[in-house]
Amino acid sequence: MNNMPQRILKTLKRKNITSLLVALAAILLLNFFARYYYFRIDLTSDERYTVAEVSKKIIKNLDDIVFIRIYLDGEMPVTMKKFQQSVREKLEELSNYSDSNLQFEFRNPAEGSEAERDAVYSELSKKGLIPLIVQENDIQGGTTQRLIFPGVIVNYKGKEFIINLVQDNPLYSVEENLNFAQQNLEYNFVSVIEQISRDKKPLVAFIEGHDELGDYDLGDIMLELANYYAVERVTLNGNIGILDDFKAAVIAKPMQKWSEEDKLVIDQYIMNGGRTAWFLDAVYIHEDSLSRGDMTLGLVCEHNLNDQLFRYGVRINANVIQDLQCAVWPVNFAPQGMPPDFRPVHWPYFSLLIPPGDNPVTKGLNLIRSQYPGVIDTVGLGNNVKKTFLLNSSDRSKITNAPLLISLRQIEDGYSQMGFNQSYLPVAALLEGIFESPFRNRMLSQYNHGQAFDFKSQSQETKMIIVSDGDIIRNDVVRRGSRVIPYPLGVDKYTGQVYGNKEFVKNIINYLADENDLMQIRNYDYMLRLLDKSKVAGNHTLIILVNTILPVMLVLLSAIVFLWWRKRRYAR
Repeated sequence: MNNMPQRILKTLKRKNITSLLVALAAILLLNFFARYYYFRIDLTSDERYTVAEVSKKIIKNLDDIVFIRIYLDGEMPVTMKKFQQSVREKLEELSNYSDSNLQFEFRNPAEGSEAERDAVYSELSKKGLIPLIVQENDIQGGTTQRLIFPGVIVNYKGKEFIINLVQDNPLYSVEENLNFAQQNLEYNFVSVIEQISRDKKPLVAFIEGHDELGDYDLGDIMLELANYYAVERVTLNGNIGILDDFKAAVIAKPMQKWSEEDKLVIDQYIMNGGRTAWFLDAVYIHEDSLSRGDMTLGLVCEHNLNDQLFRYGVRINANVIQDLQCAVWPVNFAPQGMPPDFRPVHWPYFSLLIPPGDNPVTKGLNLIRSQYPGVIDTVGLGNNVKKTFLLNSSDRSKITNAPLLISLRQIEDGYSQMGFNQSYLPVAALLEGIFESPFRNRMLSQYNHGQAFDFKSQSQETKMIIVSDGDIIRNDVVRRGSRVIPYPLGVDKYTGQVYGNKEFVKNIINYLADENDLMQIRNYDYMLRLLDKSKVAGNHTLIILVNTILPVMLVLLSAIVFLWWRKRRYAR
């Protein structure tokens, strides 16, 4: 009987040692498997920490190191610190699937002396990173402003690629712009990685031969797209099949009439699943007449494509939108014979178009600068085609039908808001589905230079985007002596304002040429949970007390309760 307690103690000791060994073995086994099998459970309602399957596949297939340098470090406002953390978390998530082929670092562009900082800022701007001025209000009523470069430089096999993560959209607050940027982090990183790691660049054609925009007018967007695509200028010459190898074809503001032969070429390209982007003017405006005088005419543009587009399910109307939400234009106010006196004025024919936030092509984009846009309508033809509007004017717009007279006297007379009573006029449309050929039931023996071809009267599943303003894809140019230099697309050379034109066109091409449905990642929608700033300011002291003293009091109270319970238990 006296040995009984000793035996019990030995048994308990063996059980404890066994339990400890089992626990250690389980921990070691769990760590072993964790090295080779990564998993994470996302419990957020909007799945903000879930990586798409297509992203995992692209990251896993990397065959060399992708190095990403993020210029978001150092002293920043709280909002940018939170965004920095989101960038870090997203890159950590992606790198877990890369087998160490995705590496990154954060840098502070403002470190060093003032001269060193200015040199870094200048270099980043030249590379294409767009700075953002962030202003933050403090409790005392003051403000803090800092110049932030919310962008990254991606290095892969000796090549550099630029990503601007944040769009400075004046329609939204800083928090909303950063929320859009956070939603697009995965797409921005993975799309660039997918494009730069391809063995062969996909082909993109810019059609010419009908007085389309030239190399200078398209210089910036063609140079940008050349980072990810093999961009070529293509003359059709009635040769059916000439576009077969191209992922997408762009028709950029033709000013001459298209022949039926060339229309058939682009039609059969579409029927075989080809994707097209159309940037077309419905009305031709001769702006040089305005610069030399005070008025000009707007005449219907005869590019001969309306009947074909009508068959696909869309119509570009022969009119021009005027919009009180508009860009500026320099006008000479000097009397005749006096030195020029150019002043920027708001010109209602330069509508700042609104991109909707519910489509992957336009989500989170800045306003789109246009010049004399027309209204686009969807028509009853094309029953197997889904139609979505991509750009709209503001809620203070009006329409003028062609032919029309445009006079600078409108500026002198002022703009009466009474006439601007039309809202959200559509300027761009996305068509997706199965299209009918406008050439069905027609004699075709005279086409394709008399050579036989396999005519298709109905398309495969495909898509196209039509924009009723050819200038949306056109960049300004600057002339320095005999040199002509393309200006960045979307940058207003008179004000320096950056609009969303370049991102819009890039998204169009990426959407059309996307084989992996990667653009659908842009449909992620994170719920923005903002604090009520007025309540925060009004309850400042109470919030500090609750967040500093209350946790300490809870810990002390828990300790007192535990000691009381322990004393009571062992006092029996």
